[in-house]
Amino acid sequence: MAKLTMMAAVCDAPSDDDALGLRQVVVDDPHEMEVRVKLLTTSICRSDIHYLRGVWVHPKPAIFGHEACGIIESVGPGVSKSRIGEKVILTFTPSCGQCKFCVTGRSVLCEEVARAAAAGTMWDNTTRFFEMDGKPIHHLSLVSSFCDYTVVPHNGAITVDPATSAEEACLLGCGAMAGIGAAINTAQIRPGDSVAVFGCGGVGLSVVQGAKLCNALPIVAVDLRREKESEARRFGATHFVNACEGDPVAKVREIIKGGADFTFEATGQVETAELAYKATCRAGTTVLIGQPTENAMAGFPPYWIAQDENKVIGSSYGSTRPMIDFPKVLRLVKHGLLNLESLISEVWPLSRINEAIALVETGKVNRIVLRLADGN
Repeated sequence: MAKLTMMAAVCDAPSDDDALGLRQVVVDDPHEMEVRVKLLTTSICRSDIHYLRGVWVHPKPAIFGHEACGIIESVGPGVSKSRIGEKVILTFTPSCGQCKFCVTGRSVLCEEVARAAAAGTMWDNTTRFFEMDGKPIHHLSLVSSFCDYTVVPHNGAITVDPATSAEEACLLGCGAMAGIGAAINTAQIRPGDSVAVFGCGGVGLSVVQGAKLCNALPIVAVDLRREKESEARRFGATHFVNACEGDPVAKVREIIKGGADFTFEATGQVETAELAYKATCRAGTTVLIGQPTENAMAGFPPYWIAQDENKVIGSSYGSTRPMIDFPKVLRLVKHGLLNLESLISEVWPLSRINEAIALVETGKVNRIVLRLADGN
């Protein structure tokens, strides 16, 4: 049987320049309890860029990309052939179903996912991608979507309605769900709670949407760029603070007397995390979403955290349970209660991926979606 070859954007080594090489590679058949997916769309996340630039370490060569939507093209042993043809969103938290986090409903922290992700392999410690000469190419977090096809665990491909927009659906693979979930799942905002969101990129704007869905009031968006105000208000912010014009903490506390019940850091900057904490009220909660370098340290005052009963908590992928949350969010989108379409700044072909990455790094766009194949 002839090997299936495909076009992929491969990272051979971390670089500050364009480092993804577009070339033909081989993709294997799915192994036991795996599916092969013909990708329709993928979007570019800051995490992909961190791996590309060497901010985070990952085995090379590798195919990055982890926000994706596609069609199941073939299945491995143990997976029903009835799944062939399903439209799916891919997730990097497929759940082993056996570790302590999975059995307690926190699959986002799955220990087997963490192990495979660190190795850049599938569950069995091998890869499904190969150079034309047979050398293996690593996976990114059991997804890898900067390519035409990918192989993922069967439960890492979440079935959605065939009519679902592929451009919108791929955003739930990380950024949009990280923000919406941080508000709904991690923070569990209640009606009338006050919120301040530091950073109005795709993740921050998704937090704003999630806060609005929870009937938070007021919702203060904070960003360095004045042009972000219109977007923030479109997604539900009631106030906007330009962080370049004075002390953003003082301005948040002027709008919300005493500070916000919940503050969210959505930039991955240590300094911003510290500002978010300072803008939180007594007994309030600071939610950290953005991820800086692995050894970065922030300064928080233990005395006042204890004295004021504050909480500083992390939110990984919005504490998302993909099989439950993807359908739920898509229902809310369908009924106009959440807006994924407006998070998409551009839709480009895979051939423009290096150009797209450079534009994302400027901070001038929310999400750029790459169209990989024809489909809805």
